[in-house]
Amino acid sequence: MQSYLFLHPETITPQQLEQEMLPLLPAWRREQVLNYTPFSSKVLCAKSFLLLKEGLEKDFGITQEVSFDYLEHGKPVLKEYPHIHFNLSHCQNGILCVIDEKGPVGCDIEAKNRKVREPLLLKCCNERELEEIHSNPCPDQAFMRLWTRKEAVLKYTGQGLTQDLPSLLSDKLLETVELETFQEEDVFYSICQSRQMN
Repeated sequence: MQSYLFLHPETITPQQLEQEMLPLLPAWRREQVLNYTPFSSKVLCAKSFLLLKEGLEKDFGITQEVSFDYLEHGKPVLKEYPHIHFNLSHCQNGILCVIDEKGPVGCDIEAKNRKVREPLLLKCCNERELEEIHSNPCPDQAFMRLWTRKEAVLKYTGQGLTQDLPSLLSDKLLETVELETFQEEDVFYSICQSRQMN
């Protein structure tokens, strides 16, 4: 599995987007980018695809245009290369792409400085997780780190938010997946893949 991380998307200028990024996108992705209203969303949409394009070329020698199909709950797959698995995630501070041909992957990236409200904690966490978060000197960061782990698993399975969030990271699940979490500058990110594939 390979991962590609791009930090500080806020540094990309309108000129860079228009002159350096949009020309590299297939027409369908360019249209998606241009349909976004906030400039920051245009950048995230464009750059996440360019990370995927970079990985496909570097890891698999694929230089031709690719397009997406979508699974039942919205997880994208490569229409032309269904045996290559990938996942994309982005937040205001970073963009992440993971690619693997051995099996499904999931990833999530979140800004460390996001504030979290108690109702969200209660919806997403079990009692043990709540205790760990509340006893942490930086509870918001503790939750965001945990959330990247849960979201990476959700994206790995392709089930989205249909699964029970408090019980998601069960011991049984963690026996079957490889789930790693990283901190880089002002982001946390997690990557999930099948343990049997390693």
